[in-house]
Amino acid sequence: MARVVRGWWLVTAAAVVSAVLTAAGKIYPGAVVAGVVAAVGAVVAVVAERGRAHIAERAAGRSKRLYVERADRAGDPLRLGVHPAAWLTHADGRADRVPPFVARDRMPDVEAALKAGGFVLVVGDSTAGKSRLAYEAMRSCLPRHVCVRPVDSAALPAAIGIATRKRRSVLWLDDLDQYLGADGLTRSDVDGLGPRVVVLATLRAHLRDEVSARYDTARPASERTAARAGRQLLDAVTAEVRLDRTWSPAEVNAARDSPDPRIALAVGVADKHGLAETMAAGPALLRDWHDAWSATPRAADRIHGDARGAALVSAAVDIRRAGYQRPLELPMLRDLHEVYLADRGGALLHPGSWENALAWATAPLHATSSLLDPQTYQAFDYLVNEAVLDPATPPVPEAVWRTLLDRLAPDDVVDVAWRADYAGYVRHVEPTFHRVLESRHYRAAAALSEVLDNAALSHAPDLLETTISRAGGEDDVPAEDLLAMRHSLAWMLGERIGGHGDPERALGMIRQVVRDGERLLGRTHAQVLEARLTLARQLGARGEHEQALSIATDLIAVAVERNGQRHASTLNARFEAAVWTRHLHGAAAGAEQFRALLKDARSIGTAARSFVLDTAWNLGGSLLDSGDAVAAVPILDQLVVESERAYGSKHAQTLPFRRTQAAAIGAAGDPARALELTRALVEDSTQILGETHLTTLEARADLAGWLSDTGDTPAAIELLDRVLDRGTRQFGEDHWLMTEVRAERARLRGREY
Repeated sequence: MARVVRGWWLVTAAAVVSAVLTAAGKIYPGAVVAGVVAAVGAVVAVVAERGRAHIAERAAGRSKRLYVERADRAGDPLRLGVHPAAWLTHADGRADRVPPFVARDRMPDVEAALKAGGFVLVVGDSTAGKSRLAYEAMRSCLPRHVCVRPVDSAALPAAIGIATRKRRSVLWLDDLDQYLGADGLTRSDVDGLGPRVVVLATLRAHLRDEVSARYDTARPASERTAARAGRQLLDAVTAEVRLDRTWSPAEVNAARDSPDPRIALAVGVADKHGLAETMAAGPALLRDWHDAWSATPRAADRIHGDARGAALVSAAVDIRRAGYQRPLELPMLRDLHEVYLADRGGALLHPGSWENALAWATAPLHATSSLLDPQTYQAFDYLVNEAVLDPATPPVPEAVWRTLLDRLAPDDVVDVAWRADYAGYVRHVEPTFHRVLESRHYRAAAALSEVLDNAALSHAPDLLETTISRAGGEDDVPAEDLLAMRHSLAWMLGERIGGHGDPERALGMIRQVVRDGERLLGRTHAQVLEARLTLARQLGARGEHEQALSIATDLIAVAVERNGQRHASTLNARFEAAVWTRHLHGAAAGAEQFRALLKDARSIGTAARSFVLDTAWNLGGSLLDSGDAVAAVPILDQLVVESERAYGSKHAQTLPFRRTQAAAIGAAGDPARALELTRALVEDSTQILGETHLTTLEARADLAGWLSDTGDTPAAIELLDRVLDRGTRQFGEDHWLMTEVRAERARLRGREY
């Protein structure tokens, strides 16, 4: 309260003095008096402004939009985003939800980074303890700094204003992804803060991958711009500390010394769960969700978990697994949860009322986090992470994909469409494309056409050309967006990694895109550099391997000079150079470059996970093609393990990796295991992607090869016939896979007959 009184006192005093000075100026005219009045008036103006700043700051601190407090007085870590633990009532009657802090191994690193100043980022999995570590480090080494926390991006301008007015401050950005976007934090915001402001942020590890340049070709221009802004902001980070989800032996031993029973309980399951996530009640919430499926009906006047509540949570979890991360509308959840009830037996489960299910799912169970956020109805992070990582988790039902693709706004539907393609439900994407195109959201329509092209839909380029034609007739479509669409069309039509296109036609397109991009954006613009990489790809596909390699090599030098050795643009250029080194100088030479690139990518904490996995895949494939299958096997084994950990064993990202792994194992001398792995791959790919997906058809063709090697030629021919039947209807007779399968079938029939 003293600060409020002080603020009003300063404003009031300034007003009184101003009135006196005005009167004095009228009574005692003259240059000297006027000068005195002016000088004192300037001081009064400063005092008044300071008073108003104190009032505004205090009002902001009391508002729900900002939290402003000196670090050593910020005694409640929950106000800064730290997950609460279960309530504990102490012997003196005092109760709390914050266990004692157990020192983490990375604490000295965070403290050193904060003392150095700048932009400090703590990265780790959900509930790894990032926020608590950042909070304790801030209070330890910057106790007299003022901590300013905006609750969302809309409160950022006010937070930045307060932080920059303070002599020393910390701009606290827990869950940094909440402050990104069109109206979010920018690189220029950070650069303008000055040396007195320390930015302290946390970020879930997998969200860095969302802004990776690797996905830019699959994004509409607006999303590409937002992703680029996110990368530029992350480039401003001066110190990054990574925090593991699981605790080290030293940390677990330190936790064992704590008398707090909540910590003791977490130590007991430390071999399976991180201590921080355990104390945040993640495992208990997961258990309650699963148990609710078989819970018996209870009295109507008591909120309880039952099958309807479990179905509600399942729907919310799967919506996030499908790629939609925004707040949910209850009508959509209410419709979708019925799908899960029906799959489990419907009325036989004795589900309770909708009102009970919603109250149960949003209640703070175990006095901590709830299964669903009561404001947004989004599923708790821990539940989503566990569902993604558990191989026994059923696939997202078709009804979820169909509903999201039918109902979501154009700007929200693209990520879901990509995941629907990976899950084998791309057939629902084309109607969404036409809906979005008719609504004149051309950037989203272009992105959806790229999804359809990724699924090998033959007329996807025609859809994109239609989009470009319509967008070109609109005055409000930026030239940069049209340029990005034309780049995507050239990529669709031309040669891609492992693909078969029309590089001749694509070459003319991408050359014009490069020329137009250089004129519009400049030679070193990121979008132009990406176009020049595509130019290298089409030249190489036409057989001009030396020129393709030369362009890629030149782009490495440009990217290094512009962005440094560790930037994504440099890594992408090195990847392209390795591709054409492999074609020009052989698979062994390509393997050497991919090996060096993989080593560097793994050492760079900011490298996108997808880039690391793709590089490992190409390294394994290069070794396999060079005849060194024995060396390829452990690399591909590790690749599959990492991809399964990241995406799941049946994810569309993982399935092609498993195919190459099986091929290497067979070539290395274990065809029986290769046959077993390929059988499992066919089963999983059919289940997830469907009978006619290209990956499924390729896996069936591989299986036919392993069967013929074991002498079962009739079964092999039957499989190839099935591939031809499904594949010809999906892709046409001239598709490259159909050509290869017909040749193999003819060879086997010659052997059989």
